Amino acid sequence: MSLATHWSGYFAFAAVPLISAMSVTAAAEPSADAVASARAAVAGLPPKDVGARYGQALGAVEICIGAKVTDKALALNSVYSGSDLEAFKAQAAKIYDAWLKVKNCVRQDDPNQCKVIMDESCAAAIAEIGPAGTAVPGLLDAPPR
Repeated sequence: MSLATHWSGYFAFAAVPLISAMSVTAAAEPSADAVASARAAVAGLPPKDVGARYGQALGAVEICIGAKVTDKALALNSVYSGSDLEAFKAQAAKIYDAWLKVKNCVRQDDPNQCKVIMDESCAAAIAEIGPAGTAVPGLLDAPPR
């Protein structure tokens, strides 16, 4: 998946006003298998919690070298509707924004601290939503460390 496709999926999903400033391609609809896999992976979890994991996956792609969002993750926004979808979107946007703040970290007194924060955030994301994740496995593909 290209970065343009990734971004268009996020911005169209989150309705972020920056979409008009970016040249992006439309994201493809998730397959029925991806939606079924996503639905099964998050059964019983509140939409807000799932939104947090979706935002975590999108954010990890911004920082973690070689990380890729899976089709299962991209299908999550097709799992919910109505107020559940709104809760999912709001939390995803909040978590994604936090990752962007980490990405843009600047510490004049100790620039190495930013690198440590990024490395620890990536390690946590892989542990929680990577292929063998402890929270929602399979939302993020990452190279072995």
